[in-house]
Amino acid sequence: MIFDHIGLFVRDIEAGRRQLGALLPIEHWTEVVDDPLMNVRVQFGRDRSGIRYELVAPLGEPNPVARALDEGKNILNHVAYRCADFESACASLRREGAVPLGRPQAAAAFDGARVAFYLTPLRFIVELVEDRTRGSVPIQGAAAP
Repeated sequence: MIFDHIGLFVRDIEAGRRQLGALLPIEHWTEVVDDPLMNVRVQFGRDRSGIRYELVAPLGEPNPVARALDEGKNILNHVAYRCADFESACASLRREGAVPLGRPQAAAAFDGARVAFYLTPLRFIVELVEDRTRGSVPIQGAAAP
């Protein structure tokens, strides 16, 4: 697995972008991507050191963001890794006691590549991103990392 991004839940992409940009040295933002499959809006930002952040906001109902925001929990929601062998990476996490938080599904932010979320025994979430190119999956509207 290769580190990809840190996911942050926000109520509004534009406000989240302003706030994160004021806190951290974000140098590049992608276009906003609406994902009707997951009912979220996403945008990626990269800081000076190359760390990528994903802002995730509600788009419609149901969505995985609104409840977490209302409860003030899991705002720093997940750490994501790209996987050349998506199925093996999913199986490996399950063997180590991580619990799937749903079925893998296509994500518009990754040009239809599958993503899967797992709650680890250490109580944080890992997102696996299918790497269909065995290199880097282009992020819609952005230059490759």
